[in-house]
Amino acid sequence: MQGKWFSMEGSGGSRTETVTEFQANSMSDRGICIDVQAPTKDNFTFIFDNRGCLSCVRILVRTVNILEKAETSCVTLKQGERPTFENVCKQLKSDQQLVTMFSETPTPVNCRASLEGVWKFSYQRRDMFTGECTNNDANITSCQVPGSQFNIQNEQFTINYRKCQGMDNTKDGDVVYSCLGQWFIDKNQFFAAFNSRESRKFEKYRCFLKNRDDDLYLGGSLTADCGYLKTPQESPERFRLTPVKAEVVTPGCNLPQNFSGQWINTAKMDADVFINSTHIMETWRPDQHRYRRHVYVCLEQRDSRFMMARLGVDGCQKDYICWDFVPRHHNIIRFRQGIVTWKSDFHTVCSWKAFPGKNAWKYDLLITKVPVAIRCPVAGKFRFDQRGDIPFETRIRGGVTQSPRPNVYCKENISDFSVCDKDQKRIAIDAVYCLSVNRFGQPVDIYSEPDYIMKCVGYWRENLRSYLITMDEEDAFSQYRCWVYQRADLNRIIMSYSVGAFCNLNQEMDSYNYTQGAVVSLAMTEYERERDDCPMFFDDGTNPWRQVDQSVTVFTFRNAAAIRSTDILSLIVASISVAFLTRF
Repeated sequence: MQGKWFSMEGSGGSRTETVTEFQANSMSDRGICIDVQAPTKDNFTFIFDNRGCLSCVRILVRTVNILEKAETSCVTLKQGERPTFENVCKQLKSDQQLVTMFSETPTPVNCRASLEGVWKFSYQRRDMFTGECTNNDANITSCQVPGSQFNIQNEQFTINYRKCQGMDNTKDGDVVYSCLGQWFIDKNQFFAAFNSRESRKFEKYRCFLKNRDDDLYLGGSLTADCGYLKTPQESPERFRLTPVKAEVVTPGCNLPQNFSGQWINTAKMDADVFINSTHIMETWRPDQHRYRRHVYVCLEQRDSRFMMARLGVDGCQKDYICWDFVPRHHNIIRFRQGIVTWKSDFHTVCSWKAFPGKNAWKYDLLITKVPVAIRCPVAGKFRFDQRGDIPFETRIRGGVTQSPRPNVYCKENISDFSVCDKDQKRIAIDAVYCLSVNRFGQPVDIYSEPDYIMKCVGYWRENLRSYLITMDEEDAFSQYRCWVYQRADLNRIIMSYSVGAFCNLNQEMDSYNYTQGAVVSLAMTEYERERDDCPMFFDDGTNPWRQVDQSVTVFTFRNAAAIRSTDILSLIVASISVAFLTRF
């Protein structure tokens, strides 16, 4: 804090340029420091004594170049009264207008955290003209040069103004700003800069404001004061930004043909991914209003590794990253990404050491956006016991029924997990299922419907665990869920259901809480009845590329009485002989 600081103080038309100097134990015009409080490392409250005139000053350290202060006027205490924060600082309000102070000997900082990218912009200046000035040549450029020995390249950004036809007070000009740092207040991101070519202090320093909910608007101040910036839209100078792709890279390799299409990256907030023969375009939303986009260009391939150039559509830095793919199976592409580097050497970018995780890692998933249901690796009719944070519950799918359902008396209710459709592609889960049958062995409850219906999207085996991805179009939280399953006995299966679409590395077949990435665990026992026609099927996913018969074949034996006992005996002897010979 020691040194000279410039600020604009006062209100209305009486604002004056002020230079404040902090020394080891004093502040100009405030006197000697007699007490200090520091609840945090960037929040200081001082009591100063200037020949009996006491004052309270609160200093908020925003960056190494920016301070904000709030202060009280002169306070005179009664004779013999000891100055304390309670009696000197009682006039200091929590919502008091802050004064921005800029270092007169600023140290520029890297701009990447404040502003990075290339944008076209339209801007408004209500004090100069009405409406919005739009010129395709107007742009803001803030580009970083990794590894540059000239730090100034990474500490500046340029605003190129261009005149608009029919708007007299618009201008042509280029302004180069050096970054002074950034700070956050709630969702607002403030950052300050100075124009080294400007000699007038009140014109030299500027403040800018972005909002996390809508970062395609940028607000700017007209003077050296950040206190009057409340929202980007209501700022004295408003910029409406349009991201510009800064560089074009020529592809050097092709991606597998069956990768092309639209996908969802479950490892990055269900990002939308578009893949063609040479490019991967990934778009994700950090929150409801913002989006981010990266474009990956295939440059070089060796075995399963692809070196990609990564381009940020709203940025100008080109860097390199390695993708390691597993061949596509079902509706799934498994992959992992290495660390980002600025060198384009394949042996560096795609070194096996460049992939994080060491011994504890698993592949991330791309799931096709419009998946085609496949045969489930677990099929049959099971009763289950469940435990977990969010167990399966009874619900009415589709809302209130058109007419009341008949009241059916059940002697026994169970929780049911069934994969009984003709192709065994859909999972039906009923939290409370009526097990009772009539005297003919038929279910008495023919009106109830399953609480959950999911279609199987893909499965595989990894890290000695079997994984299954299902899709529930009625799931409000996440349409895709990850299951970990394992066969515990001839007719017993244990499964766990994930929190979201992401398969957690710690999730196991008996996981049931969020610490392991699961919400519920099922212990299932097969119980197929005579009329269920629901055969059991199990595939642990060791070879997900194996062609599996997508339908269930039902053999109907008619005229069984005509089968001779000698034929049955011959069939049994032949089966035993084949089994015996296969052992040698």
